[in-house]
Formats: sequence, structure tokens, C-alpha cells
Amino acid sequence: MNRTLLTLFLLFCTVAVSAQNITGRVESREGGAVADANVVLLSKDSLLLDVMVTDAQGKFSFEHKADTFRLVVHHLAFRPREVACTSGNAGCILLEPIDVALGDIVVKGERPLVKVEDGKLSYDLRHLVKDKVANNTYEALAKLPGVSEDNGKLTLVGASSLSVIINGKPTTMTAEQFNFLLKTTPVDRVEKVEVMYSAPPEYHVRGAAINVVLKKDTQYSLQGEVGGTYRNKFYSEGEAHAFLRVTSPKHAFDIMYSADRVSDVQDIDMVSLHTLNGVVHDIRQLQKIRNTAWVHNTRASYEYNSGKNNIAASYSRLYRHDHEGFSHSSGNFQVSDNHKKVNSDDMHNFSLSAKLGIGLSAGADYTMYKNTATQNMNVSYLSGSELQMEQDAGQKVRAFNAYADQKHAFGKGWTLGYGLSYRNSESEDYQIYSAESTLKGSDVNSSLSEHTAIGYLSVGKQSMMGLSFSLSASLEYYRVNGRERWTLYPQGSLTFMRNPNHIWQGTLNVQTLYPSYWQMQEGVSYIDGYAELHNTPGLEPSKLYSFNANYIFKQKYVFGAFMNYVNKMFAQTMYQCSDRLALIYQTHNWDYISQSGVLAVIPCSPVEWFNTRAMLMGIHVAQRCDNFFDIGFKDRSIIGVFSLDNTFKVGKDLSFELNGFVQTPATQGTFKMETMWRVSAGAKWNFAKGKGTLSCFYNDIFNSTIGDMKMNYKGQNLLNRNDFHSRNFTLSVAYRFGGYKQKESKEVDTSRFGH
Repeated sequence: MNRTLLTLFLLFCTVAVSAQNITGRVESREGGAVADANVVLLSKDSLLLDVMVTDAQGKFSFEHKADTFRLVVHHLAFRPREVACTSGNAGCILLEPIDVALGDIVVKGERPLVKVEDGKLSYDLRHLVKDKVANNTYEALAKLPGVSEDNGKLTLVGASSLSVIINGKPTTMTAEQFNFLLKTTPVDRVEKVEVMYSAPPEYHVRGAAINVVLKKDTQYSLQGEVGGTYRNKFYSEGEAHAFLRVTSPKHAFDIMYSADRVSDVQDIDMVSLHTLNGVVHDIRQLQKIRNTAWVHNTRASYEYNSGKNNIAASYSRLYRHDHEGFSHSSGNFQVSDNHKKVNSDDMHNFSLSAKLGIGLSAGADYTMYKNTATQNMNVSYLSGSELQMEQDAGQKVRAFNAYADQKHAFGKGWTLGYGLSYRNSESEDYQIYSAESTLKGSDVNSSLSEHTAIGYLSVGKQSMMGLSFSLSASLEYYRVNGRERWTLYPQGSLTFMRNPNHIWQGTLNVQTLYPSYWQMQEGVSYIDGYAELHNTPGLEPSKLYSFNANYIFKQKYVFGAFMNYVNKMFAQTMYQCSDRLALIYQTHNWDYISQSGVLAVIPCSPVEWFNTRAMLMGIHVAQRCDNFFDIGFKDRSIIGVFSLDNTFKVGKDLSFELNGFVQTPATQGTFKMETMWRVSAGAKWNFAKGKGTLSCFYNDIFNSTIGDMKMNYKGQNLLNRNDFHSRNFTLSVAYRFGGYKQKESKEVDTSRFGH
């Protein structure tokens, strides 16, 4: 199988058909690139072929074939210009500024909050967060309209799952590892971000995705950033980072490094009315959980750009040390101390990709991960008995991913794409109890071999004004430990735009969600003398069907509707055991969960020094699981979500933030979660002519984000009063240096020299 897929992959790379691109750059005669200029592509017979908007570097690119064509360039601040071309490289088009005397009249323009490009919602991330407290790309993404952070991962309203990628390239890194990479990427490195409710198949991720597009420099430059952050989240901790980037017209090299001291603090006051053999046992305990670690993140990358061709290679490493976890539980049933020490936690990732002018993109990604840990727990029951547990556990993962994509552009905006991808993951897991343990579970020494091969075909039509659409079908072959499955995934997106003030967009997507490697292995872990964590052998992937529709008014206001249905969704919940006094945490395949709702994102800037953005969302949730231990459950509920982000500017370099969030009570499985709400505030000061930034942020001032959880269903009766110490204060400073660009020198005329 592997040899056949590799042969197909190489054959695909060699049969790609050539497609010509029309590229160029728009600049002002006074110097500097002209961004957001409209470039109209016309045939030699004046037939409209396409319209493009220049990027931040003034560049544009059309995927069209034309021997002779004309370009018409428009911009409000410059005189229109028309040029005739007979080559795919239009070169540099210079525009003359318009000098208009308006007396005391002041004309003000407003940058669009969002643009629609090829069916994607495109945001200028740097402009969007320029006055907000965002010290890295991860924090900046969390401030996008509709995006928020939930338990250490980014979520998008209206989407059941969200993937984040860089430059449209897939990765074998886990979400946690990838988030650390985003946290070490400065916002200034980002050209734009693309938000997609249904990612096209060439991105090799399914469902909703955010694509972070990094800048590509084509001049000689040297730039970098150094900075640090102090955090107080129950404990004092901090982070320091450095970034350096060197570029030339054809080469670019950058390196990043960060060291971060992280901690997690949770206090859970539990009241469990546990019914056993008809008798209700009133079990009360206070659990204090503490986790600390040092996290080191390193990344180096190299890019080669030659006209239409691009080659990029990168290496990333995420390494943890001094990683320890402590848990102390005390109450009227048992007293326990649990100590977990992670001896090794190391990830290496290698990535190589190429994009050729003939429309072919190909790449490979390889990840190695190793984790080993020891755990010791001592339990004293108030009945007089004592138990002791010692355990060694570990995991090794090798993951390889390769892909190749070909795209052809035809007349009148039509495109055809096709591609292949292959992913292989080999996981080895073990969990061994020592001979001295009196509290034992099953020893685990197992492996998991997973293979996924996908081929797709897509067709689309793009139009700046009118109807644009993309349709695709992907055929997936999936094999895990000898079990095989073939699945066909349809995907589609449609955009209708008569003018930029009224944009309609809809997406349809089908995808498969996979549980983690460890969840699929057989094993039991102990949290304390009462709570246990059970894995679920035979846990099945779930199938997600999603539909999203958005209306964007004046490139600012977003109104949307969505519907998500997940068949055999896997989720973890708690269960009071019916044959002994034990609280079991276990992941099950539910029958289904469906979410449907509406949302609105409304920005407003009544005065120059103040702007606000409100988000409102209503969700109807239906969930069912008939095979949940011996009780099963079925529930319907309605959830309301409201957030308000306010920014106040004081002068040119100082700004303040005041943000609020509230979510009404919700149900998850057999649990009811109380109202969650949060108030946060921050300030940001730019100094040294914008090269330096000093910011502070007080997140969740009232420590109210995580509400209490209650269970009172079919004899299950439990209350968790949660205090996860989500309140934290951060103080960050960063300084950006460099910005050197090689000056252009006048070329000496040597045409009359020599013999």
C-alpha cells in the first residue's frame, strides 16, 4: 500500500500541466508600494477577464493564459493607468498621485473590517489588533470576530471544529504544539488571515479553518523582535522570546526561540451523593490540582523565491522539562496525594514544501514525539484501609504526511483542481504498574498504526462581482490496525456579490473527527482514591455535517446562520459507578449532537477615539446517547452568548481595552453548566516611534469564566464547585528592531564604453 501511494504521488507530480500566471507590482512614482489598488485584466478585445486587488506589497497575480492583454489600475489617491502587455510578467506599474486642493474639507476613509477573497473571509490581522493587547499571533487570532479561546484552543462560532494552518500547509503537529508555534510568531510577520467555514480540499484539512498567511519579502532587509512577559496566575511565571528574519530578493531565513514557565491551578469542591445498593453515600472532598513546567520552543525556516517558484523548509522543536503535576484530595471519604513527574516530553517537526509556477504544490511533513512519565499515589480511606500505586507510562509517535496539488485556470474565472495526500501515524503506548502497587489497573503495552490516503477533484468559478462557487469531492481510504474504510466527502461553497456592500456566502461540508491515540487504547488511570480515568478501546471516529450561511454588509457587519450535526460524537463525561464507590471519567460515542443557531457581529465607531464590537449568538442544542453505561440520556436546550469588546484611544500611542462575555446555562451530557461570564481589561503603549510596545492585561477579573457543574439525572447526583483560577495578570514588553532595506543605486550607463 505504501509503495503504491508513493508511486502515485511521484507520478502525479510529473504529469502536472503548465498554466501561465500574470503577475506584477503597483508602486507610486514617489516611492513605495500601493496596496488595495484595483487591477482590471482585459483581453486584447477589451473583454473583462478578471479583477484583482493588490496586497500590502503592491503585488497582484492572475491565473490566466493570455498572449496579449491589457491592465487597468485604479486607486482613489492616484491617477488611473492603463498598460498593454505581451508577457506574463507585467513588471512594475507606476502611478501618479492626485493633487486635489479641498480647502478646509477633510475626507475620511474607513478600512474594511473583512473582505471576501475566493470564498474566504480575509482580515488584515495587524490592522485589526493594532490598538488591542495582542502580543503574538495566537492572541491576535483570538480577537478575530467570532473567534475565542476555550480551554487552551481556538474556536469559531458556528463551527464544531476549527483547524489553524500556516500558508495553507498541513502539519502533523498536535493542536497544542501548533499553538505554541503561533505564540512565538510576531503579529508583524502576518500579512493576512483567511477564515473559512469549509476549507477547500487543497488545504488538506476539513471543516472550518483559519489560514495564517505570512509575509513574503522581496527586498534586502533585516528585522527582528525581542520581548518578555510576566504573568501572575496564582503563581508568578513568565516568558521570553526572540525572533530574527533576514531576507533578499530570492532568499529568506528566520529563527525564533521562546522559553516559557507555565502553570495550571484548579480547585474543585465536590459533593457527590452516590447511590450504591439503595444507600446514598454523602461523599465530600476538596481537590487541589497544580501543574508546572518549562516549555522551550524553537523554529527555523528557509524560503527560496524565484519568480513563480517557491521552496520552503522548516524545523520546529517543542521541549518541556521540570514538568510535574500534584494533586491533593481531602474529605470525608478519602485523603490522597498524587504526584506525576514527566521525565521526557519532546517533539521534533520537519517540513518541506514547494510551489511551482505551473500550478503544482507539493510538500511533506514529519513529526517525532516522545513522552515518558512516572506516577505515585497514596490513598488513605477514612474506613482505615490504605492503598498505594506506582506507575510508569509513555508514548512514542511517528507521523508522516505528504501531499501534491495541481490547479489550472481557464477563461472567465473557471478553475480545475485535483490532488493526493497520504498520512501515516505509528503510535506506541505503555502503562505499567509496579509490583509494589496495591491499587492496580491493567498494564498496557500496545501500538496503533493508522493510514489515511485521500484523492480529490474540485471545480470552481471566481468572479469579483457576481456569483462565485467551488465544488469538490474527496475519496478517503482509512485503515487503523487492520480495519479499513472508504468514505466520500462532498464539499461546496458559494459567494454572491453584486457590490462590496452586499456579500452573501454559504458553505456545506462533511468531515470525519478522530479521537486521540491514547483514548483508543485500553487502560485505567487514577486521579485520586475516588475518581478514575478510563480509556475506551474501540472508540469510533465521528462524522460531522455542517452548513453555514453569512451575509456581510458594508464589509463590516456579519450576520450568519449555521447548523452542525455530529453522528457518533465522542465526548468525555462522568458517571457514579453502580457497583462500587468510584467516579468514572470516560469518553463514549454518543448517538448524535446537533447545534443550530444564528449570530451577528456588529462593529461600531461613533467617535475617532472609541470603537466597539458586539457579538450575539443564539444556539439550539440537541444531544442523545442511549449507550451511556446503564442510564443513557437525551436533552434539548437553548444557549445565548453575548460579548462586547471596547477599545479607547488616548492620543496616538496609548489605548485601553474593556471586554465582557456572558453565556447562559448549558447542558453537556448528564451535566448542567451554570452561567459563565467574564470581564477583562488591558492597556497598550507604543514607544520608540512604534518599535516598542508595553502592554498589560487583566483577564477574567472576577474569576468567573468556569461556572459550577451540576448532575441530577436518573440517580446520578453530583455538584462540582469549580475554581480553575482563570483570573490572571500579564505584563509584556517587546521591541522590534531592524527594518534595514538596501537602497537602490542608479545604474551606470556603459553602453558607449569598450572597443
